[in-house]
Amino acid sequence: MLEALWWLLQPSSVLVALLLLAFVSLRRRWLALARSLLGLVLLAVLALLLLPVGSWLAAPLEARVPAPTTLPDDVDGLLVLGGALDWRVASARDQLVANAAAERLMAAAGLARRYPEARLVFTGIFGDQVPHDFQADADAQSFFFGAAFASREIVFLGGARSTYEDALLALETLEPKAGERWLLITSALHMPRALAVFETLGWSLTPYPVDYRTAGGAALLRPRPDLAAALTEVDLAVREWGALLVYRLTGRIE
Repeated sequence: MLEALWWLLQPSSVLVALLLLAFVSLRRRWLALARSLLGLVLLAVLALLLLPVGSWLAAPLEARVPAPTTLPDDVDGLLVLGGALDWRVASARDQLVANAAAERLMAAAGLARRYPEARLVFTGIFGDQVPHDFQADADAQSFFFGAAFASREIVFLGGARSTYEDALLALETLEPKAGERWLLITSALHMPRALAVFETLGWSLTPYPVDYRTAGGAALLRPRPDLAAALTEVDLAVREWGALLVYRLTGRIE
């Protein structure tokens, strides 16, 4: 239900809806309304092409939780939030297929080698979706493999459908003890909401944001003359701001 509502409210869908309304208005000869709707769509498209709207929306969220400048000598666990795997294509091709958030998987593999004793936990992924990866021995389809994964505990928590359910399932399954140090790995845009959810539920983790979408500084003044890419960036940022608002209103984060 929430996914369907978001699909209707995301900026790209709103633009399509406005175009459809303009078409209906022309058919019914409501010319003034049609001109207004088409003008609104044109202004929106020009704004997306001439201004880095997506970066303006994303940058404040990405800056809210900074990346660590130093890492602890030891950690008890690495918690990698889902969203980096295109599991439908991966299942069809029998090979790990990542999406634009692939840095989550890359960071997981790198940190796993850095901390060979840490528990490695993935949410949003079932173990049978990555059968060739995060294992000791490589096969023809393996991307992430090696001694770092030989004897460690790797947990896949694939049953959650949201960040809030990720946190609940992880707490229930892992039962972290007081004093344990865990790294939370997710996209920088998603980190403020994810970290706030875990902290609201009483679990304090060390954030390790990855998958930055903005460069900051002068880059925030450069336009993105690619309408499809600009719309994708705006949709993603608006979705995260909207989710943050919903989580606050529903008490999932303080």
